[in-house]
Amino acid sequence: MRKPIPLEIPSHLVELAQLYAPSRHPLDAVSFILERHPQLIAELRDLRRRLADFDAESSAFDSRLDALQTACRAILDL
Repeated sequence: MRKPIPLEIPSHLVELAQLYAPSRHPLDAVSFILERHPQLIAELRDLRRRLADFDAESSAFDSRLDALQTACRAILDL
């Protein structure tokens, strides 16, 4: 079994990890952040995809609304 290599993590990064982790112990906080990072990235990608879908739906809605307004104006002009 390989021995873990001790890493020297800058203190400002440890302090940031302690802000977001449920544990204030430096090792636990950094471990928590590193374990959650892949899930966070996956969630961000999902949110970006959903936002792109929302933008597409919004654009389609705007074009339908314009067509409806044009039709209503045509009816009023009769």
